[in-house]
Amino acid sequence: MVYCGKASQGCQNCRTRRIKCDKKRPECSQCIRVGKKCPGYRDQLSLMFRDESSKVIQKAHAQWGSSGSPTDVPGGSSLASSSSSTSTWTQESPASTSTSDSPPADTPVAPRDVAPVRIPRKVDLNVDQQGMQFYINRYLMNHPDSPKTRDQVAEYFSSADAAQNVMVAVGLAGMSNLLGNKNMNLLARSKYVAALKQTGQLIASNNPTGLIARLRSVVTLALFEVVQGKGPKGTVGSASTHINGAVAVLRSVLPLPHAPNGGAHGVLQLLFSSFIPYYMMESPLPPTFFETLEFCKQLMQDVPEGCSVDLGLAIARLLQLLKITDHIILTDERPTTNDLIQQFLRLDDVFDSLESRLLEAFPFTQNQGEYPPPAVFRGKWHKYNEVWGARIWNHYRWARILGLQRLVKFMTDCPISCSRVISTARRTRCYMTIERLAEDILISTPSHWHHPMLNREDTHKFEAGGFGNSGAVGVPSLLWHLAVAGCAPNVPPEYWEWANNVLLVIWKEMGMQHAFALSELMEEHRTKLDKALIKQEVKLEGEDS
Repeated sequence: MVYCGKASQGCQNCRTRRIKCDKKRPECSQCIRVGKKCPGYRDQLSLMFRDESSKVIQKAHAQWGSSGSPTDVPGGSSLASSSSSTSTWTQESPASTSTSDSPPADTPVAPRDVAPVRIPRKVDLNVDQQGMQFYINRYLMNHPDSPKTRDQVAEYFSSADAAQNVMVAVGLAGMSNLLGNKNMNLLARSKYVAALKQTGQLIASNNPTGLIARLRSVVTLALFEVVQGKGPKGTVGSASTHINGAVAVLRSVLPLPHAPNGGAHGVLQLLFSSFIPYYMMESPLPPTFFETLEFCKQLMQDVPEGCSVDLGLAIARLLQLLKITDHIILTDERPTTNDLIQQFLRLDDVFDSLESRLLEAFPFTQNQGEYPPPAVFRGKWHKYNEVWGARIWNHYRWARILGLQRLVKFMTDCPISCSRVISTARRTRCYMTIERLAEDILISTPSHWHHPMLNREDTHKFEAGGFGNSGAVGVPSLLWHLAVAGCAPNVPPEYWEWANNVLLVIWKEMGMQHAFALSELMEEHRTKLDKALIKQEVKLEGEDS
């Protein structure tokens, strides 16, 4: 299956006459005007994605013969002889996974076979098409928030002209990461630079009908940074620049007359995704962030979903407190330390009260069944009504875990100050809440990303409703949530193992460098815990002797 670009949507008569077709149904106006029977319109999806395998084989055999031996493609790595050999998308089943792409049985995290065969130099395949096909297979389709029907896919690409360069860039970046192909990496960066210029021109035109195209292009630029970036801080820093640009684009057109709550959901999703970059870079949130959040609050007055704005304010306050504690020396029994402990306790009370409001606005149920253990944590999964609600819950979970994690550190480093304000019951509740929220993050994973071990029937059950049809744009936030859950204090080692394994699968499935970088951070965290445990055991042995 090869992506062949957009085909003409006009009827056969108009295309033959080379005139513009208005594409009205059941017959176009041009055919009615001249009294001809309109032949109808071609299936756009099957035209955009065609099986070119036989043509490639014929061309190859004609040039080197059926018994000829292939040679490597320039650049140090071979590419697939046809995109159909790695396609995970088919016309009949957009969410299906091809047999050739299934992981080997002997390893749970083996990458999909990106380059199953080598091709001769003389077969001139279009690398852009391969990048686009990789993007479609790994970043657009087979995700909970992917286009599900032919019409949705066709609609996605009908407004994707301005974003095609960056889609190709993301696809080539992912492929180059998996293949170790430096030439392909350079081409990916070239496409990214071209997309930057094109997106800038698109935004400058300020065409009111091109809002979706502008947003899609800017958000996909951020996705490129996550795929390409090798260090967590540098990656999220570059990505946040594009996220801020997307916020500015969307904020400039709000309120949207036909969107729920004037389009506030879209802005909030972008704002929430920017919390992680600001936290990792230890940067203060800009004033425009709070101005935009306040505007969303006005749009969502007197609706249950308005609690998401209050959650945003609580997370913003948490980041401010964390930044303060990271840049001062805390000493037990000092007024500054006592005051900070009190502030963290009050903020956790705010998070606790928000949980019941979130459950009313974004209800979900927990279910259990027999599924592959690496794909579904403990066989449990959540059913959410919408993707937006599922994402809001995970933002709540990781933020509250970070707040409670800091309280746990206070208990260890400042025991006297904590003993005066934190009861034994409250201490126990802190640890229990951390473990519960971390488990919920792991359980919710199938609602945000589909493990390749799952079949289509199972993934269909896990999916929540959604209107973005945007594929993998929610995966970068999920990566961070998984890392926080796996490294939360006092959670069972099983949590770390499961979360880290998912990061490695995402890396090997999608070539997303950020997943690999976070996995390395998790490894460092595990090494520190192991060293601390050994040190503690040595100390106890010394005391016993």
